[in-house]
Amino acid sequence: MEVDGTGKTEGIYRDGITINVYIFIMLRELPAAFVLYLPVIPVCYNEKRQSEVTLMLRPKTRWRPSEAEAVRVDELANSLNLHPLVARLLINRGLDDVERVRRFLRASVQDLYDPFWLDGMEQAVKRIRHALEQGEKIRIYGDYDADGVTSTSLMMRVFRRLGADVDYYIPNRFTEGYGLNRDALIRAKEEGVHLMISVDTGISAVDQADHANKLGLDLIITDHHEPPSVLPQALAVINPKKPDCTYPFSQLAGVGVAFKLCHALLGEPPEEGWELVALGSIADLVPLVDENRILAARGLEAINQNPSTGMAALVEASGIDGEVAAGHVGFSLGPRINASGRLDTAGQAVELMLTEDSAEAALIAEELDRMNRERQHLVEAITAEAVALVEEEPEAHHRMIVVAAPGWNVGVIGIVASRLVERYYRPTIVLGIDEETGMAKGSARSIAGFDMYRALTACDELLPHYGGHTMAAGMSLPQRDLAQLHQRLDQLASEWLTEEDYIPLSAVDADLTLGEVNLALIESIEKLAPYGIGNPTPRFRLIGSRLERIQRIGRDKNHLKLMLEQEGSSLDAVGFRMGELAEELMPQSQPELLGELSINEWNQRRNPQFLVRDVAVPHLQIFDWRSNRDQRERLGPLAKRQETLFVHSGEEPHWWKRDYAATLLSWDRLDPNPFTDAATVRYLVLIDLPPAVAAIEGLLRGFGQLERIYFAFGDADWNGPSGVPDREHFKKLYGAVMKVKELRIPRDLERLARMTGLSAKGIGFILEVFQELGFVRREGDWLLLVPEAEKKPLSRSTHYRQQQEWDEVQQCLVYSSTRDLYTYIASINPKLAQSGGEEAWISKIKSG
Repeated sequence: MEVDGTGKTEGIYRDGITINVYIFIMLRELPAAFVLYLPVIPVCYNEKRQSEVTLMLRPKTRWRPSEAEAVRVDELANSLNLHPLVARLLINRGLDDVERVRRFLRASVQDLYDPFWLDGMEQAVKRIRHALEQGEKIRIYGDYDADGVTSTSLMMRVFRRLGADVDYYIPNRFTEGYGLNRDALIRAKEEGVHLMISVDTGISAVDQADHANKLGLDLIITDHHEPPSVLPQALAVINPKKPDCTYPFSQLAGVGVAFKLCHALLGEPPEEGWELVALGSIADLVPLVDENRILAARGLEAINQNPSTGMAALVEASGIDGEVAAGHVGFSLGPRINASGRLDTAGQAVELMLTEDSAEAALIAEELDRMNRERQHLVEAITAEAVALVEEEPEAHHRMIVVAAPGWNVGVIGIVASRLVERYYRPTIVLGIDEETGMAKGSARSIAGFDMYRALTACDELLPHYGGHTMAAGMSLPQRDLAQLHQRLDQLASEWLTEEDYIPLSAVDADLTLGEVNLALIESIEKLAPYGIGNPTPRFRLIGSRLERIQRIGRDKNHLKLMLEQEGSSLDAVGFRMGELAEELMPQSQPELLGELSINEWNQRRNPQFLVRDVAVPHLQIFDWRSNRDQRERLGPLAKRQETLFVHSGEEPHWWKRDYAATLLSWDRLDPNPFTDAATVRYLVLIDLPPAVAAIEGLLRGFGQLERIYFAFGDADWNGPSGVPDREHFKKLYGAVMKVKELRIPRDLERLARMTGLSAKGIGFILEVFQELGFVRREGDWLLLVPEAEKKPLSRSTHYRQQQEWDEVQQCLVYSSTRDLYTYIASINPKLAQSGGEEAWISKIKSG
């Protein structure tokens, strides 16, 4: 299986426990429209509460903490002198036996299994040695993905070293399809081939093997795919998954099986094969455990220390700076090898791996790089078309996605299927239709809980050809049967999957605080590399930290950078393709971050860094957007959400659109009428100040739960004085009026201001209160003192009370800090200050 697609078993898939590191790496090449929080994730998932905790920013995946007994962790750590967290990570991966852990960590060549333990190996080696002795012509029959290319190249290198009369043949994806075919067998016989050896293919070639026997062509099959119930009758069939094979490790890639054959033939591991077995195994996404871990680790060393001419050119063309890691293979090297077989033939990729001419290698590597860019554009175009088909009939694809169209390049539809799984998290089949033959050829990708190979087997009467694995497969069938296949698979999905299964899982290896994160810890964890399926990059949940700074970074501002702080410790966190989350988070909030630890090296400095995969905020967030500037660009996206309530005063905002899904209410309408739909509201947006604090307090008391409150108002509309004048101001102005007796307004306001030191706005307000209370009366432009006026408290004045209320509104909602807003809301409605039964977030803010 390969990282980004072939017609049978390619693509990035999830292992049901966590999302492989390659998904994150691959996200870097996704178009901006694909926004993933996983590995990098942009994905449209079912929204569902995570466990029983109220999460005020909901994660995109279900976080599953891994449990490891403290006693076992201590025993393992003490026995092997490991950091306790490393011991826990090993136990999480099912490695709790001291000897197994020691073998895992050392990844020694000495721990490789005897290749002759593979059933069929003795017969195969005996026949190959005979062919070498007799000078018979040998042909390697490969496949067009990275696994097949590296398998073919590995066999060619070793057989050339042995002086064999050898060549290779890889079928054309577009004209011949996958696997052994009769025409190729006939041509081989006609060209004098005595022995054909298949690599990464052939386990299902029952008819083809029979035909080879009739032709008198000896056939050795080496493969790693799931064997059918009836095996081909070849001279030898080597596959660790065979029912009668007792080999202790069944998860080898095709190149891994080829490597074992060469090991058996040479009597030692082939030195020229290390880099190839690493490239093919990692690109094919086999579990990097047991023997695969040794092959990958030793092979990466070979790539970094002594690469072949072709490998060095491929690394350079890929733009890899520094040491090549497993992630580079999955994202950069593997896709370029695959590009050859996707758009043309895989022969160029094989020639790159075989050439010793640096100039030729550079030219081929550059061509593969060009083809890979072309492949990326093609994938984006077909993905857009496939998404449109899904969106046209969402109900038809509710459980199982099956889309097909004429003209879709079958070389890239596997990647498109992976993209759809990333976007919708549904089992997916994408097919290209040949209108001349009426046949559809497709690739499948699955999710945890849905065995794709088993599902296709249940529909085998509709499928002339299919094969693959639990999580990925390929097939061909008549176009007329597509609807029936979709119906059958949809029924199986309804039986095998629950609603919860449609929300992806993310494993949490451990909880960490910022104080625990340092370079020494990260370097200890790196002992577990290389990472891949079966040995995923460790995922941690950062808890208890506070957001100090939020930035959007990158040329297109589509990446997220956070600065976290906790009890004097700080840490930078980066979320690639997560820039839009900058609008979902606020400084001073305390998010829980799921992700991976890494080391950021810059200007010869090395600092810990956290790579964010998912984010949750387990408390109400206050978005302090208070401003007098135009907020329509910020507020527009919120207005499209049905779960949002906007509250304003006066007329409807000029930017409001009638088709907005949010609810828009005025403060006047809410007083005295209570808001009755509080249960449906997740986001509350205040775009105007309330007339009084009683209004906002009455509104907030009606909510049992809110995820966010946006304070998005300014104070530009208020024309009165700031603050209620105190009683001394009233006395001073009354004394001045008594001296003047008669005032002409507004002419004498400046005179009063000189006499009292009060502002003209303040004087105007006090005179309005005096007039309302009967202390003065108005006659045209004249304001006359009323002698012997009845004494009345200032609170009898409506103007005075309104100003008092407005002053209280300003003190609470305008002149307050963000932290004051948190405190104020908690005092109004303690229910909003709770986080799934945890302590009130206001205490967290205070303690911070």
